[in-house]
Amino acid sequence: MLPKSRVLVAEDEPLTALDIAATVRETGGEVLGPVASVSEAFVLLAEDHIDGAILDCNLRDGEITPIAEVLLERDVPVVLHTGSDMPLILQRHRKALPLYRKPTAPLVLARCLAQRILEEQSRRCVPMHSPSPLARARR
Repeated sequence: MLPKSRVLVAEDEPLTALDIAATVRETGGEVLGPVASVSEAFVLLAEDHIDGAILDCNLRDGEITPIAEVLLERDVPVVLHTGSDMPLILQRHRKALPLYRKPTAPLVLARCLAQRILEEQSRRCVPMHSPSPLARARR
């Protein structure tokens, strides 16, 4: 489901973080983290290539908003998992940020992220131009 995908997991509840990380690994992904703070997530953003992310909206040192915005700017698929509401600033990105309420099974989060990663990869692989009518007629 997530073969070779590098997935950032940001979650400040240790057991939840471990469950999500284990599920990402079981589905073929590589876990970056898990991290429990925005500052730790920023370190991974600077150091690693990220294919997708599962983010809690509220971490130890604040809302996940700055991390989510950087990931969205990079066209990295993100899934939010929270016990509260989506941060106000992120609500303008509602279509790009699926929101799951806690508790949600980690497999549901991984499936959603896998689908979003596949969609993003497909979008990037769209040909820049199609063959000319003459070239199609020669086939």
